Amino acid sequence: MKELLKSAAIVSLSIFSSRLLGLVRDIVIATLFGAGALTDVFFVAFRVPNLLRRIFAEGAFNSAFVPAFTKKLRSSFEEAVQFAGSFFTLLLSFLILTLILGEVFAPYIVKLIAPGFKGDSFYLAVKLLRELFPYILFVSLVAFMGGILNSLNHFFAPAFSTTLFNLSMVLCALFLSSYLSIESLSVGVILGGILQVLLQVYFLRKLSFPLKPVFKVTSDVLRTLKNTVPGIFGFAVRQFSMLIDTVIASFLTSGAISYLYYANRFVQLPLGMFAIGLSQVLLPRFSSKEDRKDLRRELLDGLTLCSTIIVPSAVGLVFFGKPIVDIVFNHGKFTVEALNGTYWVLVGYSVGLFFFSLEKIFTNAFYSIEEFKLPVYVSAGTLIFNLFTDLILCFVLGLGAPGLALGTSFTSLLNLLLLSFFLSKRLNYSLFPSIWRLGLKYLIFSVPVGIVSYFGSLIYFSRSSFGFKLAVLIGTILFASLAYFFLLFLFKDKVLLAFLKKEV
Repeated sequence: MKELLKSAAIVSLSIFSSRLLGLVRDIVIATLFGAGALTDVFFVAFRVPNLLRRIFAEGAFNSAFVPAFTKKLRSSFEEAVQFAGSFFTLLLSFLILTLILGEVFAPYIVKLIAPGFKGDSFYLAVKLLRELFPYILFVSLVAFMGGILNSLNHFFAPAFSTTLFNLSMVLCALFLSSYLSIESLSVGVILGGILQVLLQVYFLRKLSFPLKPVFKVTSDVLRTLKNTVPGIFGFAVRQFSMLIDTVIASFLTSGAISYLYYANRFVQLPLGMFAIGLSQVLLPRFSSKEDRKDLRRELLDGLTLCSTIIVPSAVGLVFFGKPIVDIVFNHGKFTVEALNGTYWVLVGYSVGLFFFSLEKIFTNAFYSIEEFKLPVYVSAGTLIFNLFTDLILCFVLGLGAPGLALGTSFTSLLNLLLLSFFLSKRLNYSLFPSIWRLGLKYLIFSVPVGIVSYFGSLIYFSRSSFGFKLAVLIGTILFASLAYFFLLFLFKDKVLLAFLKKEV
């Protein structure tokens, strides 16, 4: 547990700096451009390269590549270098082809993902998409090289690289927005992608790992490529569910897409720091376990560590989310209507934060045992559920954008239940009791967090002074955290004792 906690802490701190700067980036965007038609267009255009990155780079390629590469490292460093070089060649070729197709078919892509866009919004979305598409090349290479670094037990550079990306966007927005308007963000995205690549290259050289193209496809590479196929479909299905939200939101009131984006930023803070960061650490660790019992122990440690932070974070966002959104975004062109819209979407996402987190860890556990098809079937099966749930919550019940967020949470719950059921069969160990015991345990420990957050929210909106609001926000988060960790200490929680170095 202590070794896992240490590695996860390195990644989490690196991701924290990135997410913090990401919030600064979003504050700048919200202040300069608000939450309306202009930001809706940018977020739609930016979603496409982001989606492809998650499918092909962080998703299918890395999920199949990292376990195979880790096993190569155990046997021979030279074989691992050759294996990575072959994969690098294939990935680069594929990305260049994708980039060309994306530039050519940009108008049709916009029509597909945002059919509600008409006139100027449509033409601007096409223009921005073409400007942003090269980002898929840079960020996919970052994800690929980051997978190599993680397998070499180096976690800092892959996690910290997005800090450079966010810094680039902030500076370009501040200094170029008066000249380029929303297109200043496109410049920041491309510059940030280049900086991310350079950071990974630097640390690969520092670790003396010679990544270079190898024009030879071995049977191991072909087998790994074969394993990427179900991974591509699996991640495509998962990302397609996000596109469903965008398509539906494009028919809602102006700003709905921006509400989804801004709310998701707050969810991504704990999700990125702890769940995604932890899953990055766990994937090579899972892959190095030859015994299923060892894998099971590693999995339970990961689930416990994740639950410790994610559950109180979700409770805090539900009861104190509105003050957080207010102090972060409610400036400049960001209206009270946007504040309320973003907060209720945040509540919908927060309900599923625990499910989102564990879902990622379970998926990586399947990949580590080279089981790539089953997560695809599960994701595909829940996609229809997601669509109908979104339509019912959004239109029949009239919840609008918050209904889309809540539908995503319900879909993630169903996905988690199915993944845990099938993984239990693979490990000959029922995971249901562990999941719900962890969820219930830390939910009970989080009751003081909810109470402090609720009253903190009431006090926060009792005055309009920024200094008063900031003091209440800091005080509420501090007291809620102290109350939570006091309970963990009182009941001698395993994770807290490991953190305090009282348990091996």
